[in-house]
Amino acid sequence: MRTMIKLFAALAALATALPAFAADALCPDSVSVRQTGAAPTPEWSVSYSALPNRLQMVTFYSGPPKDEASLVYDDFVNAKDSSTATWKFPKDARGYWVVCSYAGTTLELAKALPATLSSCQVVYDRTTASPSGLPAIKRIVCR
Repeated sequence: MRTMIKLFAALAALATALPAFAADALCPDSVSVRQTGAAPTPEWSVSYSALPNRLQMVTFYSGPPKDEASLVYDDFVNAKDSSTATWKFPKDARGYWVVCSYAGTTLELAKALPATLSSCQVVYDRTTASPSGLPAIKRIVCR
């Protein structure tokens, strides 16, 4: 019985130490996309890259993304090798959404954020750029 109590205590401590959402839970690091295309003339051949489509950009919205109410970060801090943008989410009946955009595709993933979240931070790597030239996303932490 004491072993079970210790196990539950350890699990509870671990759960409280972890952020509400890690990057892979909020936005997958990469997506698989199937594209089709046709050669413009017979001398051209069509091929497809095997490289994954990596996460390139994260956008937060007040309400569904179709309403186009994207949010600007509330705070932005530069450090030596990284930058951190913070979005704060006060209570709003419309709710908040996230859109994850990926390099090399027009595919975007969107989902409503849990109403229990009050903020999200996106940490960018200032030493590495994504294919679009934007700073690479190191991690996303939401609480």
